[in-house]
Amino acid sequence: MVVFFGLLLLEIVSLGLCFVAIRQLYAYINRYRFDESVYTLLFGMIRLRYFVSFYVFLIATSALMGLLFLFSYLRFGA
Repeated sequence: MVVFFGLLLLEIVSLGLCFVAIRQLYAYINRYRFDESVYTLLFGMIRLRYFVSFYVFLIATSALMGLLFLFSYLRFGA
């Protein structure tokens, strides 16, 4: 049971840090706004909103897989 609650807490903290990081990122962008160009894009081609969307997708997928693991642990685990 300790493993279950530890992993659940880890997932909650991960989602919380994702939210805080995105909020801080957009606060910084709004404070120092400048036009996007080839020179400001990530690797010269990736817009920031695509990068953030991919980051949120990966964190959400990781949390979902973790939850599936946790519930399978409760069902089949010790």
